[in-house]
Amino acid sequence: MRIPLLIGVLAGLSTLPGLAYGQASSQQPGVVTSGATGVIVNGKPAARSGDTTSNGGPLIEGVPNVLINGKPAAVIGDRTHCGGKTTSGSHGVFINGKPMVREGDQTSGCPQ
Repeated sequence: MRIPLLIGVLAGLSTLPGLAYGQASSQQPGVVTSGATGVIVNGKPAARSGDTTSNGGPLIEGVPNVLINGKPAAVIGDRTHCGGKTTSGSHGVFINGKPMVREGDQTSGCPQ
């Protein structure tokens, strides 16, 4: 139990030197910009594989066993076209144990 904690602490500390010199991450977060307008989840259209993001491309993953208008539903952790991931979603609707992503939910952006 102590080894994973130690590794986590060391990984966290390894980012401090860059921050000390004013170097910030160039990765810009984004949002999901489209969804299934006929399927509303907590007031927002449900996101699916192929729906667009503000980072210039689509979501490329989804849950293969849950389709919305023929496309796999998106959940937190699904990848975007540039290697980013979805990072926020519904607080009340889960698919296979993960929060469902909707239009307007956040992505991590594109790693630089």
